[in-house]
Amino acid sequence: MTNVNDRVNAEKIRSAKYKFTKATDHMKSLGLIGPYSSTDAFVDELQKYFKIAKRCDAEHIRACWPTDTVKLEDGKEWKIAKTKTGKQLKMNTDDTHDYTSNNVAIITADGTPMILNYNKKCESLDPMKTYGWSTSNGKPETNATAGCVAAVFEINGTSRPNTFRKDVVAFNANGLGSACALEIDGKCFGAPFSPTPMTYAECEAAVAEGKLGIKACYYDNDYWAGAVKQCGGVDKMPTKADLGKIASLLYEGNPTVGAEQDVYDLTYNGKAPEYGLPEPYFYVWSGEEYNSGGAYNRYFDTTGTYWSDYSRGYSLSLGLCLGE
Repeated sequence: MTNVNDRVNAEKIRSAKYKFTKATDHMKSLGLIGPYSSTDAFVDELQKYFKIAKRCDAEHIRACWPTDTVKLEDGKEWKIAKTKTGKQLKMNTDDTHDYTSNNVAIITADGTPMILNYNKKCESLDPMKTYGWSTSNGKPETNATAGCVAAVFEINGTSRPNTFRKDVVAFNANGLGSACALEIDGKCFGAPFSPTPMTYAECEAAVAEGKLGIKACYYDNDYWAGAVKQCGGVDKMPTKADLGKIASLLYEGNPTVGAEQDVYDLTYNGKAPEYGLPEPYFYVWSGEEYNSGGAYNRYFDTTGTYWSDYSRGYSLSLGLCLGE
């Protein structure tokens, strides 16, 4: 029975992806893949080629979904009504991706609920080109024409388990749930990352534009500036005080750690992975610039936590971005 259920579910998943991609493949042949200014604008066009029984905006997502919550892979319950933008589908924004517009939920003609977000930077596809199909159990499933859309959909209705990656399926989406790896005093921070450094020329251009808050530039391979760029500005990175509060989460006794205070003789509590952080030791950049050669970061060890105005050319310090 388990094998039969698995095959039935696999076919439901394949069929949902196939029907959606048939519509985007048709749109491609008409030169209508995009770009569009928002997910709403994309769905306005999609519904001409894909039968939609019901459509819900980002403020009414729950009205197009069969359950209040979805169980995530870590066992936590996610309120589906909070799935407002691509960030809750764990989608990144960079030079070629922008999933920041509001989500749109739909119920397809055959009753499949889907939550969609369109990449506003998606490039138009050649109407004359034929894109190959991936297959599942020897049947066509999807192709590149659906790649501009991140989505999740549900195959089980109100029946249980309503669990992500079981009967709630990611379709070009990276995940489901909060984009916050950790929350501090109401601030949401995403998962830490290893910054891609800026060149001196890139940094100088950023200073001239005045958009990121960088005041001066390191001579080359500026990892701190790279973190600033990825976060979208120094104001989108943790302050010294924020990093001090992160330290208070990671050591026994909940030590009070000042913004620029070094604390020794601590015992690490093993909780860094719960917040998306690596096990100590590691460094995290703040958004506070010291000078053209250095920026403030905090070091986390198993026995203490310390401040430094480290070289901006240091490649091992992690970036951390303020999110929604």
